[in-house]
Formats: sequence, C-alpha cells, structure tokens
Amino acid sequence: MSDPIITFDHVVKEFKIRGRKAETARAVNDVSLSIDRGDIFGIIGYSGAGKSTLVRLINALERPTSGTVTVLGTDITALNESKLRPIRQKIGMIFQQFNLFSTKTVSQNIAYPLQLDHWRKDYQDRRVKELLEFVGLAEHADKYPSQLSGGQKQRVGIARALATNPEILLADEATSALDPETTTEVLA
Repeated sequence: MSDPIITFDHVVKEFKIRGRKAETARAVNDVSLSIDRGDIFGIIGYSGAGKSTLVRLINALERPTSGTVTVLGTDITALNESKLRPIRQKIGMIFQQFNLFSTKTVSQNIAYPLQLDHWRKDYQDRRVKELLEFVGLAEHADKYPSQLSGGQKQRVGIARALATNPEILLADEATSALDPETTTEVLA
C-alpha cells in the first residue's frame, strides 16, 4: 500500500483574537488523519468550526500552531514559499469566495495556472476550451467575472482548479453557488 497523500499529525491552529493581547481562538484542535490517493474526504461542521482553516492548512495558506502537515510525502509545516511552490503546483483549490481576477476574462482566469506552469500556448488554449465545455461556460469565454452569476463564477473557479490536472483537489464549499443539477454534474 502506498503512503498517504495527506497526513495531519496532532495539528493545532490558533488565531490571536483582535483587541485581546494574550487570547487565542483554537480553530483546529489536535487533528490527526491520513488521506490516501484516490480518497474523497469531506469535512462537515457548523459555521466557524474550522473547516476552511483545515483545508487551508493542506496547501499552507495557513500554518499550524503545532503538529505537522505532510502533503505528497513532504512535511510542509516549515517550508518557505519557494520550497512550497512545487507542492502547490500539484494542488488545485476551489475557493469559497471564487477568487477570480476581475480584470481577466473567463478564459484568462482558467488559463492562469497553466501560464504559471509554463504550458505551451496551444496546450493552454486546448485545455481552456475543454474545461469551458466541461463546466458549461463555452459561450462565456470572453466575459469578465462582473458579467457572470454566482453559479457561473463558481464554475470558472472549478475549471481553474482542474486546469493543471492536480494530484489533490481541495474544495471549500465548492458547490455552494451551484444549482442541484450542476452540482451533480461537477461532483460526478
């Protein structure tokens, strides 16, 4: 059996409470888990329970207060940004708030991670077209995020997260803005 793709070992994440010098709020409390390649793993909990924080620890958008996070065989807990980059290139992230570039078209938003990874232009164009069709936005390729509905923006975020064929796909409420039919298609 292969090593887990993601491992949390006694991970704690605390945040300082604004306006209160020494007080902290614990968002993640002593989490230990292993996720194997091919697993689909969901985190369920109330608003403010630390779900988003847990997801953000996997790609080091947040750092643990204590414990270790291992992704793709590498302890990412103390890596600097340049050493994190190769790991992050293997992770796709669908953000809760979409995080689209307002000055880029739908196609340009989807192509962005491909450009960062230095894909050839013809491959970028082909991949973007494929993803636009997959998420049902081919006719919106040249529109800007301000011209899209919430569900359409969510689908652009999904397409962008899938662009580089990531080994790990993280989703923070990935289908919250989608209708039930589109949700079923995306999760299939």
